[in-house]
Amino acid sequence: MKRFFNSPSFRLRAHQLAIAMVVGSVLHGVLIQAGYNTLLFYPYNTLFGLELWRPFSSLLVATSPLEVIFGALIIYSIGSTLEYQWGSRRFLYIALGIPVSASLLTLVCALLLPRTFLGIGYGGAREIITTLWITYGLVAHFSHQQLNFWGSPLSGKAFALIGVAFVALNAVFAGPLVVLPELFCIALCYSYMYRHRSYNFKNQVQLKYYSWKLKRLKCRSGLKVIKGQRGDNDRQIH
Repeated sequence: MKRFFNSPSFRLRAHQLAIAMVVGSVLHGVLIQAGYNTLLFYPYNTLFGLELWRPFSSLLVATSPLEVIFGALIIYSIGSTLEYQWGSRRFLYIALGIPVSASLLTLVCALLLPRTFLGIGYGGAREIITTLWITYGLVAHFSHQQLNFWGSPLSGKAFALIGVAFVALNAVFAGPLVVLPELFCIALCYSYMYRHRSYNFKNQVQLKYYSWKLKRLKCRSGLKVIKGQRGDNDRQIH
């Protein structure tokens, strides 16, 4: 097994994460057939049954065959591209950290409305897929890179919005509560990717405010801007 993961095709963390997701999903299916539902994330059971492993054990679980196949392909391809750009450490920080944070926010909601979450379980593979899809699109958007979506050229921003649309459609057909961790993932992805740009936007707003304030001060005081040479004895404003 160690030699398998050290092979040239599976040295990237994204590739190993894709294989681990397949293994975790198959293990979940076997346990379900045996009558044990121990891997999915149930917020109510986590809080009031002290089953504290569930937010972490569910990360590598997909709940349907199509989700396993397409999830593994997305993690393998999109995840490897992000890992090449970010490095393994930052890739794992985003790919696993955002879904775990979304699970913790879901626990907060379950603590406030415990009866609402009775019997509702989540597979964490969806959160990982949503996180990678949206961050990949936003990275391409910020770098002005054109993406290829099923043979059609697509901007990175539109690619990220497709991931949002998938979650929104699931919310329409199954209810917002079923996709609550994914909704948190979307919010966390956009917050993380736009964190520096929001700071620059704040600086631009402050700069415009102080420029407006300076113009207003000049109008009230009657001061005029005079062009002159250095060494003039008259007082001037530049």
